Amino acid sequence: MIKAAVNLLLAAQNSDGGWGWTRERNSTTECSSLALLALAALTDDAQAIAIRRGLDWLVQRQNEKGSWALSDSVAAPSWATAIAMLALNPWPKYQPQVVKAAKWVLTQEGKKPGLLANLLLALSFQKKPVTLNEDLIGWPWMAGTFSWVEPTSYFLIALKRIRPYLNGTNVDERIKQGESMIYDRMCNGGGWNYGNPVVYGEKLWPYADITAVALIALQNHPDAMENRVSFAALQKVVKEEDSGLALSWSAICYEIYGEDPGYLRKLLMSGFEATGFLGETKALALYILALSGGAKYFRM
Repeated sequence: MIKAAVNLLLAAQNSDGGWGWTRERNSTTECSSLALLALAALTDDAQAIAIRRGLDWLVQRQNEKGSWALSDSVAAPSWATAIAMLALNPWPKYQPQVVKAAKWVLTQEGKKPGLLANLLLALSFQKKPVTLNEDLIGWPWMAGTFSWVEPTSYFLIALKRIRPYLNGTNVDERIKQGESMIYDRMCNGGGWNYGNPVVYGEKLWPYADITAVALIALQNHPDAMENRVSFAALQKVVKEEDSGLALSWSAICYEIYGEDPGYLRKLLMSGFEATGFLGETKALALYILALSGGAKYFRM
């Protein structure tokens, strides 16, 4: 079943060496990076040419200051920088590019609402839309915007993976703050939502993919109460999932936390057999990673 997914992934590689959301779509940093990790996780050398072309595409698109844009058509520095760092990290020759990216990442912070916005809200006597600690700063989707759990998780995974190469930087401080921000956004009862745990006083529910990614980012605190209750929440919500992305991230998370992902892999194989994940690069890549020991690329 992996072989069929690999063939689809290879067939989707663009002539420029990158991958788009689906076959014949423009190449993006996220899709290209995940495709590279998936192909790297395989034990044979049949993908060597595709990997080399993909690495060339990725390295050539690193910005001068170290970041990556989402794609050639969306040039602003983005969260995809974290995924690109993870994709290049398995190859020692690209350590300079990865460290350069990390130093850019360490200068980035999500914006706060600001004094004026809070004052206007207070004067309007309206209930705050979200409840969170604004002093805890993580990372945004796009440079200069607000912090979110998912991009913060990706950046934490990348920074923790290359931490030994970042001596003399503020990496420990930023990691601690990013972790605190994620814990602050945890849903009531564990797990994480796409946005915030409470909106206009209403408690929101966790999603499997975001919870899995956040737990992967926090894997060096496996015995923390927040991790335990969130893993229990993941075990509950993933039973209702049929999304390839959610099941793949959950299987990777299970493996990292020492739990058997066997039944999740069976669900993934059934889903792939039924739909081929519609040929979506991200879903195919994560499927391959989930079934081929790809958790090693996200392990601290």
